[in-house]
Amino acid sequence: MSGLRVAIDEQLKKCPHVITLGVRRQMADYTRYERELLRAAEMVFYPTARFVDLFATVGKKTFPSTNCYRLEGDRLKQTSLLRLLNVPHPRTRVYYGHKQKREILNDFVFPFVAKRPFGSSESGQVFFISDQMKLDWYNHHFNPAYIQEYLDTDQELRVAVLNYHTLFGYWRNPSSSDPKTDSPHSGVWLVDEVPPEAAIRARQVAWDADLSDVVLKMIYDGSRYWVLELSFEYGEESWLQFGKDRFKMIMQMIERGEL
Repeated sequence: MSGLRVAIDEQLKKCPHVITLGVRRQMADYTRYERELLRAAEMVFYPTARFVDLFATVGKKTFPSTNCYRLEGDRLKQTSLLRLLNVPHPRTRVYYGHKQKREILNDFVFPFVAKRPFGSSESGQVFFISDQMKLDWYNHHFNPAYIQEYLDTDQELRVAVLNYHTLFGYWRNPSSSDPKTDSPHSGVWLVDEVPPEAAIRARQVAWDADLSDVVLKMIYDGSRYWVLELSFEYGEESWLQFGKDRFKMIMQMIERGEL
């Protein structure tokens, strides 16, 4: 391993090969010496959304990559990206304001999926819209309206991609009590090998979009894998129950000089 590695946030504070500075309110709160460390670093780890664009401006590599922060919590940008890359993605449209929302039923038939357009993808803000009453409730609470066709499947595959190539996949069986929820705390998680087609697609998206630390939520319709959305937040308990310590994996990559 060679090169100076510095971290802002504290996820890697136990890693002996990374100097962790901690999160400050503004760059001026770091000492001159600490700022020199950041400028000299080969890579800055966990720069936080507060500082990641600053490092991008001066051409500094970060982990996670800048695009991970730019896409986090923004389903509108994610959908646009997946379309631009021609990645199989359920038909999705966005509607702003009451006038555009009146067009939803001209474009979709019940049932379909409505999602919270902004915010954590692990917040459970995914809604199965089966009638007008549920649609009215959703439209009242969310603007813009993010509407997606419903693809009926029994399992959801989540593929984590670390450093563009290291994969870990797990299947999610929705719980019978709440079959359409997106909550990470519901359902049964079954670890499995990542199917080759899904692995190829996940790696390709990570490379094409420069996403160094991402989870792709995917489903299989019997003929191909669809990417539902991208996630940049992890339930560490999900990893640990499968015997996977994500931060240990990252530290091992650093030790091997891969990061």
